[in-house]
Amino acid sequence: MNSVFEIVSLARRKNKLKRELIDNEKKVRDNRKRVDLLENLMDYFHPNMTQEEMLTIVKNMKSDYEDRVDDHIIKSAEVSKERRDISRRIRELTQQDKIATQQGKKS
Repeated sequence: MNSVFEIVSLARRKNKLKRELIDNEKKVRDNRKRVDLLENLMDYFHPNMTQEEMLTIVKNMKSDYEDRVDDHIIKSAEVSKERRDISRRIRELTQQDKIATQQGKKS
């Protein structure tokens, strides 16, 4: 019985570590993107630019990123819907198979 508890405990720990790794990888990716963004900003800005010109660049970049966020939200919704549809179809097929198996046993 103790080995069952240990297995469950180890499996839970393993899953937690997997989630932590995924979370950490996202943080690394996000921070790399921030570094790239700042490097790109330095390419756009020049010493003779006015503050207004700089703000225009930043506002345009912000708008572009907001559009990308919206696109990703829409994509996530589409993927989620497809996933639910697949789950529903699997349940239907499983139920049909179960019924067919039960009818086969009766024959």
